[in-house]
Amino acid sequence: MEERGVSPKDGRAGTVGLVIVQNVASDLQGSGDPMTVYVTGDIHGGLDMQKLRDWELGDSLTSDDYLIVAGDFGFPWDFSAEECADIAWLESRPYTVLFVDGNHERFDHWAERPMELWHGGLTQRLSDSSPIRRLTRGEVFELDGSTIFTMGGATSVDKEYRIPYSSWWPQELPDERNFEEAWTKLDSMDWKVDYVITHTCSTRMLSPTLYPVPGWNYPAVDRLTAFFDELEDHLDYKRWYYGHFHRDANPAERHTVLYDCIVRLGDEL
Repeated sequence: MEERGVSPKDGRAGTVGLVIVQNVASDLQGSGDPMTVYVTGDIHGGLDMQKLRDWELGDSLTSDDYLIVAGDFGFPWDFSAEECADIAWLESRPYTVLFVDGNHERFDHWAERPMELWHGGLTQRLSDSSPIRRLTRGEVFELDGSTIFTMGGATSVDKEYRIPYSSWWPQELPDERNFEEAWTKLDSMDWKVDYVITHTCSTRMLSPTLYPVPGWNYPAVDRLTAFFDELEDHLDYKRWYYGHFHRDANPAERHTVLYDCIVRLGDEL
């Protein structure tokens, strides 16, 4: 929830039609090879990336292993030389970086990126040649023999201090089409997946997650946290991972909030 630097760029994001591209080679990549999936919290476009630089286990992984950032990935933002160096470093990792979007993303960039079918769900690559992929909203992916439902987005508590379409985008929250597509996807899965990865959490998990931060007993709610309440009531899952709150904890039996920690998919802290 804490803020990263605000870009001086402004201008309204254009609306671009998305092209659906089925990347057969990528969909088959690693299908017969063992893989391992890890999850971590926000990196805020490099501001909180030291945990990845210190992650010794990552050096022993391969491109068939995945690290999923649970929102506020934050790249790209201002296309500075420093940022481009950070992106190049991420792309050079032996493992493959994936992410769900948070509330601090440059959504005008992602509005222009084509969709690709990958491991059962729709993704967007950071660039045409980048291995980094955004796991889009309301999708289910098959990785390491597990099914993973993804639904990015969250509310910025400081949006009144930000500049629309420059440092804040209304697309930080899903629209009704996203919710309908998510519901349809989960219907097709008979409302059963192995894991859920989001940026924020359900309304009912806000207080347990925030406690004892001031205001924990009066948390802000929105359409997305309410939707996640519906998932809590209907979805059969093993564990739910999320970021956003800048803490590492297991606030409930099947819930893990992440920030600095990196855990293997299926594990708790």
